[in-house]
Amino acid sequence: TLVSAGRSGGKSSRIDQILKWCGGKSFQGCLIFDECHRAKNFCPGKEKDSTKVGLAAMRLQRSMPHARVVYCSATGLSDVKSMAFMERLGLWGMGTSFLSFDLFVTALES
Repeated sequence: TLVSAGRSGGKSSRIDQILKWCGGKSFQGCLIFDECHRAKNFCPGKEKDSTKVGLAAMRLQRSMPHARVVYCSATGLSDVKSMAFMERLGLWGMGTSFLSFDLFVTALES
């Protein structure tokens, strides 16, 4: 699985294997997160409270800044906070109306 840890004996984690296979920061292909709702428990600024899947999704996206990203899920969101891992949507951050995810959430909830 995406969050599989390396086995003893020096094997790389699944994330490390994917990053190496893709070429790391220079990768310009497409990352497709199928069943992306599984990463919904990412907590920006509180990474220790995030799930392994949420952290893995964020590590992949941040490690490959030139990759195109597609988020796919047939499961709907019940809380806007579940979108925190979807940084590449371009709805918050530099160059948008909301400098942070928290400002984005506050605007939608008000």
